[in-house]
Amino acid sequence: MTDHNKKIATAFSKGKFSSVYDKLANNIEWNIVGERLLKGKEEVIAYCEKTAQYFSEVSTDFQLKSIVAEGNHVMINGTAEFISKSNKSTYISSCDVYSFEENKLQEITSYCIKTNKTETQ
Repeated sequence: MTDHNKKIATAFSKGKFSSVYDKLANNIEWNIVGERLLKGKEEVIAYCEKTAQYFSEVSTDFQLKSIVAEGNHVMINGTAEFISKSNKSTYISSCDVYSFEENKLQEITSYCIKTNKTETQ
């Protein structure tokens, strides 16, 4: 099951949210540390849709640095660069921790830190 979970977590970390909606537990919780706590499938999907809208308005470059899968958990460390239409870049370093139960994504904890480009390489 680890490979299956890894594929789901990787898609989510790359912003391909809609491809994993059917894998979200009804009572999923997504803790974006220091920003918000989303509870329940509907709330998580609504936030994903809002985020996907933002992604469609900028160029994105997701780089996954490492993926660790153990048991029912997947951890993904990576970076993202978002380039606006006015060519302004924003850089994020992130770590997402995914927890699965009964083949469903139960919990996500995301640590996202705004950085400059040299810190993301």
